[in-house]
Amino acid sequence: MGFNLSPSPSLTHSSKPSLVTVMPLLTQTIFHPSTTISHRHPGIACTPTRLSNPRHLCLLLSLLASLWLGAMVPSQSEATETVVHRENSLYQYLLVLEDKEKNERYLVNREKTTLYQGGVKLDTPDQLLFEYSRISFLGLAYLKQLPKDALFIGMGIGAMPRFMAKHFPENTIEIVEIDPAVVNIAKEYFSFKELGQMTVKVEDGRQFIKRSKKGYDIVFLDAYQGETIPFHLTTREFLQEVKARLNPGGVVVSNILSPKKNKFFTSMVKTYNAEFVNLSIYKGKESSNYVFVASGQAVTPEVVWNRAKDIQDGRRLGIDLAAINQDQLVSSLPEENAEILTDDFAPVNLYQHMEEGQP
Repeated sequence: MGFNLSPSPSLTHSSKPSLVTVMPLLTQTIFHPSTTISHRHPGIACTPTRLSNPRHLCLLLSLLASLWLGAMVPSQSEATETVVHRENSLYQYLLVLEDKEKNERYLVNREKTTLYQGGVKLDTPDQLLFEYSRISFLGLAYLKQLPKDALFIGMGIGAMPRFMAKHFPENTIEIVEIDPAVVNIAKEYFSFKELGQMTVKVEDGRQFIKRSKKGYDIVFLDAYQGETIPFHLTTREFLQEVKARLNPGGVVVSNILSPKKNKFFTSMVKTYNAEFVNLSIYKGKESSNYVFVASGQAVTPEVVWNRAKDIQDGRRLGIDLAAINQDQLVSSLPEENAEILTDDFAPVNLYQHMEEGQP
């Protein structure tokens, strides 16, 4: 499952404290003016002080009034979005939201996240709503010929496999998703269907790669757990296993969150560079996602541009792949101080727990 690094309107939380948090503090201060405040809360920057001054009391009352009024006025997102479905699967919490004004539906997998996992326009579900998914199809231009076999590790709402099945119906498409609840939600709430030569397999992506004997022309890596890629899908050994499943001239396309959300971004760059002759990186303009396109052979931007133009015109994708290649290709990224991620050193999940204050 993948993420689009753009704010989810209904889940973007204000940094202001709630009335539940502030009321005890205000009550104590109002009725006991000599009380020392040493309260800490995200969004309140307080230093210990005694409120014997009436002006301080007025300021606190003003704060109380503003919080009270703010609590009474619904946000724009509350007015336009509704919860369509929620459930706790074996692996994660899943929430389906619908924006009736935009006529869009989204999937997220954390209550307090600001990242979408997938989304569609309900009247045009075959189109790709998120930028990173559109950029990902530029990976086709790194192939000498159109693919016949494609593999998706991580399903999300199934938008990218559905797009490929529509525009490349001759393709055999395999989708691997570890969470059966995600597959069911994609079918029930996002109009996903296994059409033509498309199959969905419910299992861990790396275990599937280890057991598979089939070759693929293009492999899309878009699996996330919470807001990070599962560590065993980031390592050099995993990339070696994926590379072993590529047909000659095959390509790997990966959706990678930006350095602001991904503290191991440079390590991922270094790890991909260690395993692939060519690594082209594209940066999103709308979402700040990065898309890695890795292959075993060098390809010039001019060749990619020409192929992209032929593909977008010949298959009527509705995506300007040539413009993406010209405008969003990142020339170089620093990696000299980064560590290569290996099965023995892949602290991605450990860092997430540290950030959340978990043991």
